[in-house]
Amino acid sequence: MSSSKQVSKGETLDKKRIMRLTEAFSTWAKEDPESFREVAPDLLRQGVNRATGHDPKATRRLEYWLLDEWKSETFEGLLEFNPQLESNILECNLNINRFKGQNRDWLEVLEIKFHAGSDEHSGDFRRWNRHIRDQFIILGMIAQNSEGVSQGDMARHLGIKFEDEASRKYAANVVRAAKIALTRLANSAGLDDGIFNKAKGNGLNRTHSFHSEKMRELTLRWINCHPAKVLIPQFKE
Repeated sequence: MSSSKQVSKGETLDKKRIMRLTEAFSTWAKEDPESFREVAPDLLRQGVNRATGHDPKATRRLEYWLLDEWKSETFEGLLEFNPQLESNILECNLNINRFKGQNRDWLEVLEIKFHAGSDEHSGDFRRWNRHIRDQFIILGMIAQNSEGVSQGDMARHLGIKFEDEASRKYAANVVRAAKIALTRLANSAGLDDGIFNKAKGNGLNRTHSFHSEKMRELTLRWINCHPAKVLIPQFKE
């Protein structure tokens, strides 16, 4: 079979699978609307985040729609699904010994923190304690978004559900604690001002970002070479 025929067959199967999944979601919504209503918003958030490359503007637009606009506006045409996944163009090509000064110091403390084999956080990321895992995911999500990433987006990927004000406050505390730990890590590498900008906005739309584009890109390169990158949304593929 020629390669063109193989591609055509594959595309046909992909379309059929999408159609079947669409039917499955429709059936689920009809047969058990309560569970669908509970889960569907987070599934939609995950899909939009993957499709738009975690664009904070798209995230805010979706949240407005989920909050109230769904009453009068359809979802179709709400967002532009045009992913610009920076991780797709990266290659794992990083030799720490070639760096100097603060760049090398920063990479070395990252290596120690996320590769050490102590009881606190094993070199195997699958055995990391939750707070170490949270720090790695938050570092990665902020590093791969040059314009920053929303607090709600990060917290959702950490598995936090926003059912009430207490859960939203808990999400904010988790993100804050992780950033404090990472800032202390940066300080230990001689980065006296840390690595993050002062967060902007409020609540779930509060945006977190790197204050140095060069440091963001360097951190992103390091994460791309780490096996735990699969924990971060854009690095899954």
